[in-house]
Amino acid sequence: MRMPSQAIKPTSLGMTGLRNNDTWTDGLPICKLSGVGMSANQMYREDGTPCSEHEYEDRSIHFCLDHENGTYLYGVFDGHDGAKAAYFASQRMPAELSFEQLTGKTSSEEVKEVFRDAFLAVENAFLESIDPKIAERTHILDKIPDGMSQFEAAQKFPDIVNRLQVLDQEIRGGTTAVVALIHGGVLYVGNVGDSRALLCKKDRSGVLKVKQLTADHTTSSHDEVQRLASLSLPASKIQGAKFGNHELTRCIGNYFMKGGYKEFDIFSSATGEPVIAEPHITSMPIDDSCSFLLLMSDGLYKSYQDSTGSEQVNKEIAQMAVEQFVEQPTLTSVAQTVVDKVVRLHHDNYLTKQRNVTSRDDISLIIRNFSFPLRCGLTLSSALATSPRPPIRHHPRPRQLEYSSSSSGSDDLTLQEDTDILSGLPDSRLLPGARGHRLDLTEGVSNTVDDRHDTNTTSTESSDLQNPSLTQFSLDEDGRIQPYVDFDQYYQAIEEARAAGLIADSQLHLYK
Repeated sequence: MRMPSQAIKPTSLGMTGLRNNDTWTDGLPICKLSGVGMSANQMYREDGTPCSEHEYEDRSIHFCLDHENGTYLYGVFDGHDGAKAAYFASQRMPAELSFEQLTGKTSSEEVKEVFRDAFLAVENAFLESIDPKIAERTHILDKIPDGMSQFEAAQKFPDIVNRLQVLDQEIRGGTTAVVALIHGGVLYVGNVGDSRALLCKKDRSGVLKVKQLTADHTTSSHDEVQRLASLSLPASKIQGAKFGNHELTRCIGNYFMKGGYKEFDIFSSATGEPVIAEPHITSMPIDDSCSFLLLMSDGLYKSYQDSTGSEQVNKEIAQMAVEQFVEQPTLTSVAQTVVDKVVRLHHDNYLTKQRNVTSRDDISLIIRNFSFPLRCGLTLSSALATSPRPPIRHHPRPRQLEYSSSSSGSDDLTLQEDTDILSGLPDSRLLPGARGHRLDLTEGVSNTVDDRHDTNTTSTESSDLQNPSLTQFSLDEDGRIQPYVDFDQYYQAIEEARAAGLIADSQLHLYK
């Protein structure tokens, strides 16, 4: 059953370009607290050369809808059977939430209702956009005699069958959606399908843990199998089954699994539409314990799982992000490096035949930072790379990752350092921009998943974060970093070389 859209129609917004590949969202400001990584699908050749199996079908959004009121919108849409539905949803979802739909909505329940209606409105609008093709398909089918096989129809009515194939492809397309909305200091996450949202936050002991905020809507989900069983569909047939070329039990679009579901034997006994667009929604206030949010298509975590066989995929992907926060200068480079590492790992497994992997899907990853320290853009090592090499004093070794087992038996990923980089420095003398943040030396990541219950915490947002390792250096009485590289021996060596005639006076400027 289609739900009526409560938002403004695309045509009245001047968004007729939704059907012409125009991107009205280009006018929306990009959220500077987020970064995106992506990689197109790959099918591996015999010699290991990667090539695309189909067009890139993922789409993503990361917008600041209202900076003054702190309203942000993020989303990953993983299309199947083409990119049309994912593209449509990436354009329509912002329209359903950025034209005063949230105005005056202060309670969590009110915002959740608007959020839910946005998903259903996008679904309704997409199905409306393909109505002409559905009508044409119905009209063409009437020209083929009842009982005629597909082979016979192709022989007798080749033009009609070719047109039907084109229409079927355009009608068949659908997409998953995982969307995060920040409004009024509260994080709302909604999803249909198997794209995921992971929130990394510190517990009371300062341990960084990852929590899955989304529910995987597939035939492998116990809850989804039970929902379908309530529609008179046998659980034994549904469990692990594929609907076409995927296992999704919720999505946006995919008409054949909705309005045309009776045409499929597996759904013929259903008392209602089995594949729906009703989202799973979670909400929680944002406080200082919230570190960062990950939104990803299934191509990321499934490629990692296919390559490693890991049963703690969420935890290990979050660990990869933590490592890159220390290494990378921007959120985009953090996200892209995590994606690239998974891509290389998957390809290496194919080349070495360690695991039976032959292809992988499109990958999209959005990182939204709340309070996790990010490395500065320019490091000491990169600054000295183009200069003569002077002697450098010893610095503590970089952060190391070690696993430890908690008393509860669950594995925690603990970030441990050889030296307390903040010891002896009062908070008031941290580097400018650090805002008094101190990184607990026992931060870690453990995996907890709760698909059915909301989590209540409290929150504020923070940006302008720096690498905690840079806060090691002492500050002088003027608040400046005291010298940490001694050039005396270097300049002394230059003077000795000049005195010995090895360096001409005219060349001194090259060394100073």
